[in-house]
Amino acid sequence: MRVAWLLWLATVARAARLLVVLPTNTKSHYAMYSRLIEALAKRDHQLTVITHFPVDAPQPNINQISLAGTIPEITNNLTRKYDSLKPSFIRNLEQIISECVNACETVVQQDSFKELLNSTASFDLIIVEVFGSDCFLPLGHRFRAPVVGLLSSVPLPWVNDYLGNPETASYIPSYMMGYRQHMSLWERLSNTIAIILAKILYTYKSRIPSQVIVDRVFGHGNNLQKLAKNYSVILSNSHFSINEVRPLVPGLVEVGGLHLDHSQTLPKNMKKLLDASTDGVIYWSFGSMSRIETIPSEKLSGIFEAISELPQLVFVKMDRRRLTKNITVPDNVYTMDWIPQYATLCHPNVKLFISHGGLLGTQEAVACGVPMLMVPLYADQALNSQSMFDKNVARILDLHEADKYEWKRALHDLLSNKKYRENSKTLKEIFLDRPINPLDMGVYWIEYVLRYRGAPHMRSPALDLSLSQYLLFDVIIINITITIVSVFILHALFKYLCTKCIKWCPKEKIVIEKRLFKNNVTLFVCLLRKCKVKIN
Repeated sequence: MRVAWLLWLATVARAARLLVVLPTNTKSHYAMYSRLIEALAKRDHQLTVITHFPVDAPQPNINQISLAGTIPEITNNLTRKYDSLKPSFIRNLEQIISECVNACETVVQQDSFKELLNSTASFDLIIVEVFGSDCFLPLGHRFRAPVVGLLSSVPLPWVNDYLGNPETASYIPSYMMGYRQHMSLWERLSNTIAIILAKILYTYKSRIPSQVIVDRVFGHGNNLQKLAKNYSVILSNSHFSINEVRPLVPGLVEVGGLHLDHSQTLPKNMKKLLDASTDGVIYWSFGSMSRIETIPSEKLSGIFEAISELPQLVFVKMDRRRLTKNITVPDNVYTMDWIPQYATLCHPNVKLFISHGGLLGTQEAVACGVPMLMVPLYADQALNSQSMFDKNVARILDLHEADKYEWKRALHDLLSNKKYRENSKTLKEIFLDRPINPLDMGVYWIEYVLRYRGAPHMRSPALDLSLSQYLLFDVIIINITITIVSVFILHALFKYLCTKCIKWCPKEKIVIEKRLFKNNVTLFVCLLRKCKVKIN
């Protein structure tokens, strides 16, 4: 069945000219995008790729426009302290948005970008990263081509607005909040406020500054708010099996696990240690942005003390040379500047993954069936960690609050309790059980957009409605108005009929009836009294 599907997919492809703009300066995000670029190149598409991470020997049909060195590598130093009273999710959003807007400003100033913009080149499709700025959306208008978005996370609040995708705050936690899907009343309230604040923050911190850049570079007439509603498809690095269960319009496609690279291999010395480890191996990495060696010395020493009591080998992705002199690395710890993460996690002797909760690493651990000790630090990591905790494949620790004894308890529980390993294997099967793998899914939808010239038939009608229409405010107002008018008419009618009833009553009871009428006697009581008079 799978072979037949791939053969059919190969017959319908038409070589196209694609412009791929990836202003991200994080290696982990680019790892996801590069897999898709390579797959499209193998399908004979001609790609022009704007990237901070050019490869030395690209495929012949890939033209790279290098941005290497134009922006410092994004890192999140773990010793950083904040004195601001702002909630952490606001600070995180502001930092992400600021980095994306700065990246936009840097890219548009490059001579290579200006040359491309002023060239006579033509493209059949524009692929842009969707995250903290929309400043490259006008490229679709400039080259008269449909636009596909790549999103390295779950759908962000403003991304749902782009596609008219439902966003139900009652059970879909906000990107930065770290709630589970079954929320308390207070959590639902906080979640709703967080989503509203995120959209307001994005408008004033990203869209308005980005619009200024766009007007300067592309000229006036490219309204980002309108252009954002013309995405043909957005490929989201999420999947309902490990992220939230949510409604999706056709233009939002989940391709979580797109970056999983089965060709990744282990270095010989590392493979030898993994194969020979009878007690198993623990792998510890905080990704490409957060440096383990910058954890405060006292805290890191306590963690190492907890690890030193374990019989397992521990591979740690860190630069040992950056450690302070007062820290002693345990004998069972091997530090390496770079570790092939997916190949390591999928080795049968790996028993546990100590992670910061990044989405890409979480997907790799799930795909390999490895339990996790999650230490969320930033952005959506609390959300990912909570999801894994709810599925009983992980435990969560706070880096700043947890002491060495909590680390010992968590490590012992994860390594000794069989439920974590069994649940991890079950989740692995669910995550990988799909009609086609996520990479083929991503390629399919990009070529679908090419085949149908932007696929306008997938666009949600919700995008053409005003906010009041979408939320049915106009319908609600009409219903309230009809109800009020109906009650008024009925009240007037009852008043009229009750007055007539009083006239039917004996004269000696008129005074009583008027008093009763003033006390809101109903029409039913008046009619009964009229019948009683007739009987007498």
